[in-house]
Amino acid sequence: MHLCAEMLAKSLGICDNTLREWTAQLQATGYVYARQHFTSMTNENGVSVTGVDGTLYAVRLAPGHEARLRYRDYKRQYRDLDADRAAGRTAFNAIANAKKRFEEAKILECVVDDEIFIEGSPDPVGQMQAEMSEQLRRWVVIPGNVTTQNPLKADPAINDAAEAERLLQGVQDVVHALPALLEAHKSKRAALVGMMGAALARDLKDAHSRLYYCKVIWQAWQAEIEGRDGLQALAAELQRLEVDRREWKGLRRPAALLASRLRAA
Repeated sequence: MHLCAEMLAKSLGICDNTLREWTAQLQATGYVYARQHFTSMTNENGVSVTGVDGTLYAVRLAPGHEARLRYRDYKRQYRDLDADRAAGRTAFNAIANAKKRFEEAKILECVVDDEIFIEGSPDPVGQMQAEMSEQLRRWVVIPGNVTTQNPLKADPAINDAAEAERLLQGVQDVVHALPALLEAHKSKRAALVGMMGAALARDLKDAHSRLYYCKVIWQAWQAEIEGRDGLQALAAELQRLEVDRREWKGLRRPAALLASRLRAA
């Protein structure tokens, strides 16, 4: 996984030093292997320099194995730092915005407001940790993808139907919107799933399968609320399909490929 260590610390409610200590302990036992990842960027003088764009984490998932990173993990390009800085998509901005909303929440004495609180967060501290955790989940699916504003502001789940439909035009839009199902009010969730299913069917030129895509999304949501990574797994498959559509010139039926992979999963 390629993540921001500072955001990870905030999501756990600990300081950066504690995260480094915990990581070192886990690394010593073979459960985790972590190293900074470097990439090129342009400094204020217009010169190309090397900079850190995040931290790579390998995690042991099976007994008897040892977590390790491979050469290809280091060589992959995870972020375009120049483009991210120009667009404000930086971890620094994401943390700063989360801290600002944390202070606002304290001033409001923890009054629950859908524009401020993520559903399920019991207090301002919980709100900040939940926001950072959500940012990291999105980052893992699409490396470097951070939302610097309130993640619920542009959430199709809290917009009217016309605006939500405008935001959901294709596979990539559905990938971004899937986490919104967890925060969407139950009275709007079904409509949101319907719009996502329609967007997938439309973008994949598979109009007759809209109900199938809706079912897939509902199953992913159900898995998520049961404690499994349903939405993240579906987002990863959709993102993988997007890469294949760009690079696999001979791919004729992307919808069939997606269905096959979902059955295998």
